[in-house]
Amino acid sequence: MTLLRSICIVCLLLSGMPTPAQNSKQQAKELFDRARTEDNDRARQVQDYCQAAQLDPKEKKYSDTCNNYRGGLIHDDTAFLASAISLYKNHDMDRAESMARQVTNYDPKLSGQAKVILDAIKNDRLQSQSQLQSQLLSQVKAAWDKGDFNAVTTLSQKITNPDLKTNANTYVNNVSLYNGYVDQADKLQKDNPQGAVKQLQMAVALNQNGPGNLAAKIAALQQSIAAKKPPPPPTTTPKAAPDSSAEIARKVNKLLADARNAEKQGNSPDALSDYAMVLKIQPGNQEAQSSTARLEQAIKSDPAAAMNELKSAIRYFYQGQFDDARRALMDYLESPQTAQNPGVADFYLGATLIERSILRTPRAQWHGPSPEALAAFKAARKANYSPVRAYVSPALLKIWDSTAP
Repeated sequence: MTLLRSICIVCLLLSGMPTPAQNSKQQAKELFDRARTEDNDRARQVQDYCQAAQLDPKEKKYSDTCNNYRGGLIHDDTAFLASAISLYKNHDMDRAESMARQVTNYDPKLSGQAKVILDAIKNDRLQSQSQLQSQLLSQVKAAWDKGDFNAVTTLSQKITNPDLKTNANTYVNNVSLYNGYVDQADKLQKDNPQGAVKQLQMAVALNQNGPGNLAAKIAALQQSIAAKKPPPPPTTTPKAAPDSSAEIARKVNKLLADARNAEKQGNSPDALSDYAMVLKIQPGNQEAQSSTARLEQAIKSDPAAAMNELKSAIRYFYQGQFDDARRALMDYLESPQTAQNPGVADFYLGATLIERSILRTPRAQWHGPSPEALAAFKAARKANYSPVRAYVSPALLKIWDSTAP
């Protein structure tokens, strides 16, 4: 009797549990209901409809819906793909990309072909962008040759390719150098017209088509100089007497005052030059030593100061102040975190070393550039720097060309 009751209880429990078939039907219904809300993801919607049909194959509504939605999706994907291919062949990249992106990932073959189209569009755009950047660099060069300095600056700002940017910056730096010569000439024309003429001549050598009508300014200054009667030449050249202690002190105080004034005006390169002259006269001058160390440290940590140092170094080079140029270039290159144009600095360092060596060595004893100068040229090439050949002497160009790989 007890056994019979136990069997009855087990039967009742089993009758209340869902069967595998009932579980499949329930899952199919849940998938089907969920698919109705998935209009924004058609591939997922078709997958859920068709999975519902597999779980409950006797439910005709599920299989019909699966077939209808799957057929519609493949038809639309095929149409989108065909349209994308046609638009791509007609070079309508924007619309071709839009069509290709509408192909779903439901069918691997169709989605794979759509990806091929999208990759081709991306590559074409990159190539087009590269061509545009090259065209911008050509426009920068043309603007420089024409003397349109505003266009040089504006067009260079649009170049983002690192290699092309380096080349464009060469013209931008030349604009700054040209303007620096003109500004210096304006400061000198009253008290030192000869110096002003030299500054203007260097600007013209850099770009004979530059703004400011420099030829007329040079002619006017030369006429002014010619109108002044030069002093008679001395009959003998007396031997210069050594400076007295008082004269040395006067020179040192004047240079220190000029250096302090340059610092106040934010002109670190000229301040460093004045301090260097002090140290030539008085090697142990403490103010010059400490100020030099302080300014050099500031230049190493300040990108703007470093750029001014580079501009001054190039100006020193063209003025023949090779010791000052070498010092400024070395200071600039010793701060790689702020050196934005190492190729420019390395080129002018090599050029400075060569010009200084030629100047200080009798022609018969000069045996070519030093290893240090050649290393600087090679470093400039490694940084993808290319000098404007029209403004470099043939002798320097010959040595520069010899360092090509």
